[in-house]
Amino acid sequence: MEGKDYQEALANLNYLFLQRDWGDGLPQLPATDDRVDWILTGTDLSPDTEIGKILPRGGIGTVKMLAIALAMAGGRPEYMPVLIAAMQAILDPELIHQSFNATTCSTYPVLIVNGPIGKQIRLPSGYGCLGPVPSHPAGGSIGRAIRFLLMNVGGAVPGIGTMAIYGGPARYTNIVFAEDEDHLPDDWPPLSVDRGFPAGSNVVTVHVARSTCNTRGGNPIDDEQARTLLDGFATNITRDTQMFGPPGAFDRGGAPGVQLVAYTNTQALSALGWTKEKVLAYLWERSAEIKPSPEKYWAKEPGNLILVVAGGAQGMHSYWMGMGCCAGVPTSAEIELPANWDALLAQAEEDIGPLPAYI
Repeated sequence: MEGKDYQEALANLNYLFLQRDWGDGLPQLPATDDRVDWILTGTDLSPDTEIGKILPRGGIGTVKMLAIALAMAGGRPEYMPVLIAAMQAILDPELIHQSFNATTCSTYPVLIVNGPIGKQIRLPSGYGCLGPVPSHPAGGSIGRAIRFLLMNVGGAVPGIGTMAIYGGPARYTNIVFAEDEDHLPDDWPPLSVDRGFPAGSNVVTVHVARSTCNTRGGNPIDDEQARTLLDGFATNITRDTQMFGPPGAFDRGGAPGVQLVAYTNTQALSALGWTKEKVLAYLWERSAEIKPSPEKYWAKEPGNLILVVAGGAQGMHSYWMGMGCCAGVPTSAEIELPANWDALLAQAEEDIGPLPAYI
């Protein structure tokens, strides 16, 4: 685009994006050749490598296309491994992305990252982990890049490729954060281990949500208070079984949502003998008591429930993200690091300063 100066040229570029229904309606950075080439240093894959077909339009998402989206979202090269794995998980047939990307329900992907990479690239995991967190900007940029891909390549433009009646604020950047593994009790394995990966693996897990709910809690000091806290989680689970329709209508062994728990809650529960395995089993049984469902069609077994430790130290709140229609089962993908990974992290520290303290 042209203009009398850089500022006017950038403004004209963004006007063009609005005229052509490109992006999310907010200002974008130009994906110049130099910037895209810089982003591509974050992967060893060829730019022409196909990640998959993004529906409903059916555009082909290549590594270069992902880099362009990340450049427009203000991302950095070290974000690319997570973005690539995230799109691999989103395009996994088990997640049925063509349905959640086009449905009338106001759905959006929720991405949980495990492993050292979360801290390395400054993904939020503590206070304000769902954003915005200026000191840990990776989640916002990665999530917005995914939205560009779903809209620009996948065609999920409101009223044309997606019929989501309301949309919603979470659609701008989706939800991308890391589990707070530094504060996990010994008997609380991270989500990636629940998903079948070795401890310490860099993994992204994707589910699809359509609403959130901040609920009151508290750090339990005895078994009665522990059960009260967990009963609140079970109520969240049962509240969202209604969206599945009749038993068996969407019987894919999926999870009814994602339950975020403050780490002080989990530490208090662990001290009372409530391991993660015991908590999942209790939630499984208790939710069936609250709202009987003989076939338990919203999850095949306790392990299907998604319980993630994240957020600040105060244990007075937890956070529920209910599943959106019409996604399939949650999916996961291992994150592959490029050969120049250490150099990328060193450059990030030079560009934006040392890794800040974050709780």
